[in-house]
Amino acid sequence: MDDAQLMTAIASGDKHAGSVFVARHLPYVMRVCRQYLKNEAEAEEATQDVFANIWKNADQFSQGHAKVTTWLYTVARNRCIDIIRRQKPTQDIADMEIPDHGDNAEILHQKTEQARLLRKAMESLTDDQKAAIELVYYHEENQKDAADKLGMTLAGFESVLRRARQKLHGQLRGIRRQLEIV
Repeated sequence: MDDAQLMTAIASGDKHAGSVFVARHLPYVMRVCRQYLKNEAEAEEATQDVFANIWKNADQFSQGHAKVTTWLYTVARNRCIDIIRRQKPTQDIADMEIPDHGDNAEILHQKTEQARLLRKAMESLTDDQKAAIELVYYHEENQKDAADKLGMTLAGFESVLRRARQKLHGQLRGIRRQLEIV
């Protein structure tokens, strides 16, 4: 059975298909979770959560939208981000020392706006394209490793990355001046 057939079987409650899917993709999901979390116990917890999520939401997978490995990567990445967010320590605002960055307020505003515009442009990308950009530019993966993580050939990955860059370039062309920091 290929991955798409396994997803269909899982969506209908086939436990054997679930076992085959986990056996096939466990090393990949663990590798993604380890990369994000840098902690073995948390990576194992995240991996379990990912496969539980896949089991519950297999019917939401759309074969024409993305490859199973791309969807799996997205689910794993999102779970890791949730765990990282949960770990951020909180601090009472009364105890905080707030440095005076009055001179840098304009730059801070520009950086915030720049990040917002880039996030908005990224929303227009397909899941494959987003994953390619994130792996290469945010996680500094080389293209071969990124292609392996997404289950693509190097040539296929380069094509997806090129289309993503072209799409972002086209989206950001009209607002280039807004992206420059004074």
